Amino acid sequence: MYQALYRKWRPRVFDDVYGQEHITSILRSEIMTGKVSHAYLFCGPRGTGKTTCAKIISKAVNCENPQNGNPCGCCPSCIAIDNGTATDVIEMDAASNNGVDNIRDLRDGIAYSPSELKYRVFIVDEVHMLSTQAFNALLKTLEEPPKYVIFILATTELQKIPATVLSRCQRFDFHRVVPAALIKRMRDVCTGEGIEATDEALALIARLSQGSFRDALQMLEFCHNGQPEVTAESAARLLGASSSETLKSLALALAGGDSVRALDIIDDVYMSSRDITVFWREFISFARDMLIYIGTRGKRTVDETAASASAYFNAAVLMRVMDVFTNTESDMLKNPMAAKLYAEMAVIRLCEKELSTDTDALLARVTTLEDKLDAIAGGETTVRTVRQTDVPQREQTAKSDEKPTAAPIAPAEPDATAEQKPKRTVTGATRKKTPIRNWVDIVRRITEKEPLLQGFIAVSSAGLSDDGKLFIDFDNQMAARMLDIGTVKHSIAEIAGAALNIKFSDNDIIANYLGPDTIEARRPIDDLIDKSKELQNMGE
Repeated sequence: MYQALYRKWRPRVFDDVYGQEHITSILRSEIMTGKVSHAYLFCGPRGTGKTTCAKIISKAVNCENPQNGNPCGCCPSCIAIDNGTATDVIEMDAASNNGVDNIRDLRDGIAYSPSELKYRVFIVDEVHMLSTQAFNALLKTLEEPPKYVIFILATTELQKIPATVLSRCQRFDFHRVVPAALIKRMRDVCTGEGIEATDEALALIARLSQGSFRDALQMLEFCHNGQPEVTAESAARLLGASSSETLKSLALALAGGDSVRALDIIDDVYMSSRDITVFWREFISFARDMLIYIGTRGKRTVDETAASASAYFNAAVLMRVMDVFTNTESDMLKNPMAAKLYAEMAVIRLCEKELSTDTDALLARVTTLEDKLDAIAGGETTVRTVRQTDVPQREQTAKSDEKPTAAPIAPAEPDATAEQKPKRTVTGATRKKTPIRNWVDIVRRITEKEPLLQGFIAVSSAGLSDDGKLFIDFDNQMAARMLDIGTVKHSIAEIAGAALNIKFSDNDIIANYLGPDTIEARRPIDDLIDKSKELQNMGE
């Protein structure tokens, strides 16, 4: 009779249980020393090895020739348990046997000594499904069973287990299996079964299985049926999953404000009979990978496609994308019939930024503009962003991973008809400077070394001029004079230089008093408005 892969390849010894070494090492040690508990509680997500470890324990405690805490698998006891013919190993499904009468029958059966083995092992799966009366009937027996009885309870919902039961069991928490362990196990199965599978396909299956060995092997078996080779494309098609390129295409459409392309992708998902909500969750996971990659500056390993797509975003924009997507997912769950409508509304809201006036949307727009201004101030001729014309067409999306670039920015021509403002002498306040974004962190380090500056420098701002001078702007003249006291300038030069990776001398640190005339002459917002107009003209 044919056996499913997850049953055929169920681990027979503790060494074959992947991803749960923190549990198997303790169980092996208990069996080797003979200090086996009378009751175990295994809790954790589905498919992580709870029932498997319960079966291995039942074999190990009854094995006639144990090997380093593992059952030998060759003695009559191990063979009988593997074949399911051992009458002293009782498996009970609490989901269908959850009444008090079922527990009374189990309690009455405990009175009998083992007929063939050394121990009678009771494995109760989904124990959280027992009724309150059934739990109460089990308590006394669970606390003081006969010396030849071992209880092993398994559950996926620990919060439903009464505290009186928890206190009578030795508890083990099973973790979700990391993708690397899932891929390694699936590769072993593929080698043993002669299945041809690509690494990309196994990675996709590992991601969709959400840390469950059973789900991973079932999906692998499904993808293999009738297929000469399991590829990422065939697996995505059969499992109804979205490829990384599809998710990247939607990301680029959102980054470039291409609502037409984004709506086309939603239509493709809908017409392929895939669940829009499932696709939505996949993109949230994809956006999360991009955010993690940006937030850790590439120090955390994420999906390669997500890492490349993150080049078109900044953290503020991604936070807004994820906020809109998660809120839309909640709406989809409340009204599944309107999932496509909610999805279309969300992508239009993200593509047409003028439709959103909430704080997150404005922050994302300002952050994007600041990135462009930084690129201009740094002398770059291109700005790393995505415009509508830069987004690849549908047939070219999967082939092109090049970062789009904007046209060079031409200097704005003076408007002869505009009202001319009176020219002023360029001082430290009006001189062109590059704002220092991490000035708050630098101030914190400065005040740690120079406590006297706490009340003065905390409300300052700073900018770096083209000639390498660090201008610190104060709106209080006394605060500006504080920089000339003692070694204050020297301390600022050292701390700011280390933070900005620039070598400053004491003379490079300049205190700037922003008097009323200076502030009126040129405000920081004026620079921002002028540059935004230049960028707008460039886009047109």
